[in-house]
Amino acid sequence: MDAEQHAEIAALVEERVAAEVEARLGPLVAEAVERALWGPRVYGDERKLHVHPTAVVNDALFNLSSGEITVEEYAFFGHGVAILTGTHDITLFDRDRQVGVPKSGRDVVIGRGAWVSTNALVLGPCRIGEHAVVAAGSLVRADVPPYTVVGGVPARVLSTITERPS
Repeated sequence: MDAEQHAEIAALVEERVAAEVEARLGPLVAEAVERALWGPRVYGDERKLHVHPTAVVNDALFNLSSGEITVEEYAFFGHGVAILTGTHDITLFDRDRQVGVPKSGRDVVIGRGAWVSTNALVLGPCRIGEHAVVAAGSLVRADVPPYTVVGGVPARVLSTITERPS
């Protein structure tokens, strides 16, 4: 076989291999990319995350280092939301500070029908009440009463929602 025939066969093999790889791996790669871009990210013990099937969390980051996170019925998030239970002990230094993380006590609950808007940051421990709204880019460091709109850094009550479902 001469060099030209060898190159032609190599090109055919490469084309068939590429087609086979695409056929077998294409759906898996597409699913992985979709999950990475639009699926939630979980740091810590996933058993401490409780998301109701009707909730929509988009690409949220859930840090479960120091507590549990519960997202109740019909709650929903904009993109880039972070819910963090983890913290570090500021009285420690160097490696001790890096690993000085409490294991519990900083739970977060996102109540029924609450809307946590794009790029909001929620720090535990706290509870966002039912049907509350957290404005985009807000920093929640304390409980949010039900049927309120909060916003800012740190988040504060901006208004109340007067029309409540019956």
